[in-house]
Amino acid sequence: MPAQKPDNSMDDLSKKLALQGQLEEVRKLLTGYDRKELEHLNKLLKDKEAFSEELSHLLPVAFKKLVDSGGVTLEALQPMVEEVLKESIRKNPKTLSDILFPVMMPAIRKAVAEDIKRMLDVVNQTLEHSFSPKRIGWRFQAVFSGKSYGEIVLSHAYVYQVKQVFLIHKETGLLLTQAGNEETTDADLVSSMLTAIKDFVQDSFHSTDDSLDTIQVGKLNIWIEQGPKAIIAAIVEGNISQNYRILLKENLEGIHIDYSYELDHFKGDTARFQKDENLLEECIQKEKKPEKRRKPIAAILLILILMGALGYWIYGLIDQRIRFDRFVQKLKEVPGLVVTHTDKQQGHWVVEGLRDPLAKIPASLFAQNKFKPGEIRLKLQPYISLDPIFILKRAHQKLNPTENQHFSYRNDTLFISGETPEEWMKSSKNKALQMAGITQVIFLNAPVTASKPDLAIEKYTFTFGFNSDTIPLSEQTHFKHIVAQTRSVLDFNFHNDSVPVIVVLSHTSKEGNKAGNKIIAQRRADKFIDLMVSWGLPPEVLIPKVTVKSDSALTQPVRTVSFKIEYAKSIRHD
Repeated sequence: MPAQKPDNSMDDLSKKLALQGQLEEVRKLLTGYDRKELEHLNKLLKDKEAFSEELSHLLPVAFKKLVDSGGVTLEALQPMVEEVLKESIRKNPKTLSDILFPVMMPAIRKAVAEDIKRMLDVVNQTLEHSFSPKRIGWRFQAVFSGKSYGEIVLSHAYVYQVKQVFLIHKETGLLLTQAGNEETTDADLVSSMLTAIKDFVQDSFHSTDDSLDTIQVGKLNIWIEQGPKAIIAAIVEGNISQNYRILLKENLEGIHIDYSYELDHFKGDTARFQKDENLLEECIQKEKKPEKRRKPIAAILLILILMGALGYWIYGLIDQRIRFDRFVQKLKEVPGLVVTHTDKQQGHWVVEGLRDPLAKIPASLFAQNKFKPGEIRLKLQPYISLDPIFILKRAHQKLNPTENQHFSYRNDTLFISGETPEEWMKSSKNKALQMAGITQVIFLNAPVTASKPDLAIEKYTFTFGFNSDTIPLSEQTHFKHIVAQTRSVLDFNFHNDSVPVIVVLSHTSKEGNKAGNKIIAQRRADKFIDLMVSWGLPPEVLIPKVTVKSDSALTQPVRTVSFKIEYAKSIRHD
């Protein structure tokens, strides 16, 4: 049997370990890092999270060294930082508000408190004079000066003079500079006093708050504004607006910005502050009371007279226009007149329109509206009115009827009643039919060729109330049956020798306004005629007739309508 080989696994392991140790030494010689360090570097290269965490510790140090070495300037970084902040605020404004909350809220509260205090001071100053003789005087001053009451109150409330302003170093209490009348107050004494008072308040009341802002000494007030490094104090005489405190704050803030280095490294040298002569000049203010001036009584009276004259002239124009409109309205109500246009030309009122030759303009129309005839010019063109009143007037002029003949007109038909001679009937027929508005002539009281029936309509009488033309519905129903009987009995054929006609007699009184009574009586007759036409009677056979008599002469009551049947001879114009 072949001899067995000895087990050399231990030798191989020893060789591997030795070789590995040699490789580790070679790796360290070549790279300068051992195996663990190389594994850490490999992890950084492959793991982004680990690499980012490693850089987070290095970037602040590297950025500081870069700025210190001058490799990058703050001016170059400012636009980039501003853009980053702007984008961050746009995406998430709540984050910035949470960051600024602890800083901004106390500042906002303090600003609001100061505004409220300033407003209350102004209100208090006004209320002090609200119910006093001065207030009444100020109101009269506002009337005569042309200013508002508020301006007068302010002009009296804010009369003041700032005598001196001091700038004091807060830590040392030394006077840095001053402005104003140097002889008024010892500047160093004021500086020492303010420092002592501030220290006294802080020590006595254990207060660390710089809330001392006003000291009153007799009629003088010392207004104090404190900053981190300096204090500004103003000696004020009189009443000054709280807005002056804002001016002190703004000046103090400007001094801290412009002289920040000098205030931080102050060693007692005040030459730099005293060199600037205009440093506190803006804080020196004063307002003098205006000199009393005599009220311009003559000018005020002249203005009042002119205003009164202007008001009277305007009132006259308005009154004249109202009177003219009333005149035109009354003119339109005159029969036979048509108003087409009104205007004012060369200081005269002008009325243009149409006028029937028979129409009359009442002379009293001008006097009633307080016009002289020459103040209104009437430019009226002639025309023929078809108003029944003017048709009847022209019929009387052309036909020249006798005293026993009566004319009435309705629906283009002229009715002639009374004794009518045959020759006059023939001559007047053609004249009447040539007149505008007349197409038919009917002569009443013609010879009767048929026996006259006994009809209920001739016994019917209706009484109206005073100044009324209304027919009750119940009366209309009763009257409708009477009209139906009349229509069934009478023959309204115009080809016959004679035609029955129904005269609607409307009675009225002579008492009172005779013209007004006739108008209302005509309307009563027309109301009955409209009803009779709507129920089938020919309009040509219905004749309205108004009779005016004294109350004692009437056989029936005043303001009545009755009916009478007559036979007429018809002459038509075909």
